[in-house]
Amino acid sequence: MGARDLFDVVQYAPSVTSAGREFNAGNAVYTIRGFDQAPQHNGFVGEGYIDTLTVERVEVVKGPSSVLYGQVAPGGTVNYITKRPGTKASTTVNAQVGTQSFWRTTLDVNQPLVDKKLLFRFNGAYENGFEFIKPGKQGTTVLAPVVTWRISDRVALTVDYQWFSRRETPPQAHIKPNTEVVALPPASGILSATGVLINALDNSDPGFLSYYPLPRSFNYASNNDHRFTDYETINAELTAKITDTWTTRTNFNWSKNRVAQKLTGLGAVSITVPPSYYPAGATLPISSANYLIAARAYAADLLNNINLALNAPAAQLGRRKRLQESFGQSKSSQVELAGNLVLNGIKVKPLFGALYNESRGFGRLRQSATAQFFPVWDMKNSATWDYTTDFDPVTLPFSTNNLSVTRNKAAYGVLNFSLLEDRLNAVLGARRSTASGSTDNYLAPASSLAKVENKKTTPQLGLGWKATRDVMLYGSYSESFVLNAAALTKENVPTGAAAPTTSKGYEFGVKTDLFNGRVSTTLAVFQIDQKDRILRFNSFNATGVTVTNSQQGTLDRSNGIEAEITWSPLDNWQIYASGAMNDIRVKQVPKGVEVFLGAHPEATVKALFNLWTRYSFKNDALKGVWVGAGFNHTGEKAQRTNNPKLYLPAETLWNSAVGYDWKWEKRPMNAALNWQNMGDIEYFPANQQRGMPGRAVFSLTAKY
Repeated sequence: MGARDLFDVVQYAPSVTSAGREFNAGNAVYTIRGFDQAPQHNGFVGEGYIDTLTVERVEVVKGPSSVLYGQVAPGGTVNYITKRPGTKASTTVNAQVGTQSFWRTTLDVNQPLVDKKLLFRFNGAYENGFEFIKPGKQGTTVLAPVVTWRISDRVALTVDYQWFSRRETPPQAHIKPNTEVVALPPASGILSATGVLINALDNSDPGFLSYYPLPRSFNYASNNDHRFTDYETINAELTAKITDTWTTRTNFNWSKNRVAQKLTGLGAVSITVPPSYYPAGATLPISSANYLIAARAYAADLLNNINLALNAPAAQLGRRKRLQESFGQSKSSQVELAGNLVLNGIKVKPLFGALYNESRGFGRLRQSATAQFFPVWDMKNSATWDYTTDFDPVTLPFSTNNLSVTRNKAAYGVLNFSLLEDRLNAVLGARRSTASGSTDNYLAPASSLAKVENKKTTPQLGLGWKATRDVMLYGSYSESFVLNAAALTKENVPTGAAAPTTSKGYEFGVKTDLFNGRVSTTLAVFQIDQKDRILRFNSFNATGVTVTNSQQGTLDRSNGIEAEITWSPLDNWQIYASGAMNDIRVKQVPKGVEVFLGAHPEATVKALFNLWTRYSFKNDALKGVWVGAGFNHTGEKAQRTNNPKLYLPAETLWNSAVGYDWKWEKRPMNAALNWQNMGDIEYFPANQQRGMPGRAVFSLTAKY
C-alpha cells in the first residue's frame, strides 16, 4: 500500500480513525471506537510521529485493555513492534521518487557479528516530504540500530535504539484557518479574534465554523517559521527460558522527546456579517442586539455553505508571534513471567507481571500581546500577505510554563484456559495500579497541583465457545482508568483535584475461519461507557472578565457494530474489507454545559468502511506482476467541541498500486508505483490536520 506512517496501516482496521493534532501533538493520535489514544511502541508509550521504516507488525487491540497496557483510553490501543535482527546476512536498499518534490531512500542491513550469537541490524532513512503547501519544506531522518546477544540457548538480550528527527522550514502541515464570526471593526480597523456568538456560560460557539475558502496550497506560516521535532528511544529486553514451561521477560525503556515550533499567525479568519443579514427595519449604525440577530442567521447559513464567508465585508487573519515547546523524558521497567501448562487435560497459560513508569514533561508557550502582532492579513487582498516577517522568540513573554510529573506502578495477572479439546477458551485477568501525578505552574504557583495519587483494580474476562471447528462465539467485559493529574476549577477558583477517568466495556461477537482458511471473518457488537472526562472551557464572570473552568461529571457512551473479512478467492488473490457503524454521544454533563448533552465528542465518526485487494499474475507472460487497489471511507466527523453542529465532511479516498517482483543475478528486486488519493479530493483527517492531495510514488527495491 506504500505506507509511510502508522495511520496508513491502521486506518484499514474497523472503528479506527485519525484524531491527529498536527498543530502541536503530531499525527499519531487515533480515535478507536470513539476515544483518543496515542500508540504504544513495543508495549510502551509511543511517539507523536512514527515512520514505518522500523515497523515489523502492528497490533490493534480493541476495548478497555488496561490489564496489559496500563493507562490507555477505553476504545483500545495501537501497538507497533519494531524489527529484530536475524541469523542470515542481508541488505535491502529502497529508493522512492514522487510528485510534489517527494523523494526518500532507506537502508536495511542485517549482519550477524558472531555467528548465531551476536546479531546486528540497522535501519536508516532520509525523506524529503511532499511539498504541496506553499511555503513549506520538510526533511525527516530516521536511524534505528538493534543488537541481539544470544547469551545461551535459553537467554537472549536485545537492545535497540531509535532516533526520529524532522525539520520543517517552515511547517507545511498546518491546518487551514477556520472561520470565526466577530463583531464590527473598531476604530482601529483591526477585527477582534473573539467570536461575537460565544456563549459566556459554557464557551459554545456557533460562530466558529469550517475552514475559510482558500486554495489547497495556502499556508499562513511565515518563511522564517519552523518546527523541529526529535524523538529518541532506547529499549532493552532480556528473555530467559527458565524451564520448558516457564519463560521470563525483563524490559527497560527510556525515551526522550522535544518539539519546538515557531509560528506566525492565528488559526481562524475573523469575518464580519454582510448587511444583507441585518434585520428588516434596522437602523444604521447597527445596534449590538440587531448585529447579534444577523450574526446568528449568517452563521447558520455558513454552516451549510462556507463559501458564503467570501461575502463578508471584512475578513482578516491575525499575525500573532508564538513559540510553543514541549519536551521531556520517560523511563519504564517491566518484568513478566509466562507459563504454558497442562493440568488434568486443561491447557493453562498464565502471565504475571509488574511495571514501573515515570515521566516528566515540560510545556512552554511564548506569545506576543495583541498590540505586538504583525500587521493583519486582509484575506480579500493577497498583496497584504507578507511571508517575510521574522521575530526573535526569546523576546516574547511566557504565557505557559509548566512541569508535569507522573508515576505509575502496577502488578497484573492473566490466566488463559483452554479445555474440552480447545472448544472452550477463557481469559481472566486483573491489574492493580497505583498512579500519581503533580503539576508545577511556574507562572502561577498558586495554581500548581500537589501530588495526586489514585489506586485502581481493573478486571478483564472473556469467554469463547467453538460451536464448530471453524466458528467461535465470544463475549468479554473489561475496565480501564486514566489518572488525571489536574486541578478542577470553576471561574478560576480551584475546587479540588480531578478524579481519574474510568471506563467499562462489553463486547460480543462471532469469529469464523472457513474453507481451510480462505475466508476469515469477525463480527462484533460493543458498548463502552467512559466517566469523568475533564471538560475545559472559558466563560465570563459578572464583571465581564474571562475565567477558566475544568469540570467533571461527564458520561460518554460508545455503541457500535464492526465487521471485517479476509477472503482469498484464489491462491494469488486476496481481499480484505472492514466496516463499522458507531454511535458515540455525551450522555451526561455537569450543570451549566447542557449544550453538549447528546453531542458527538471531537474526532468521532459514525461510519467507517475500508477495502483493499491484491492480485498476483501467474501466467508466464506476466509472472511477477501484481496489482492492488482499495478505498477508505470516513463519514462526517465531529470537528470541534465548542460547536457541536460542526462536522468535517465525509470522504472516500481511492488508492491503487502496481508492482513487479523479479530476480537480477539471483538478487530479489521489486518495482512499484503507488497512486494515492486518486480522485485528488481535499479532505481533513482530523480537526488540526490536512489530508494530502493526489500523489504518485515510484519505488525501486533491491535485496542482497
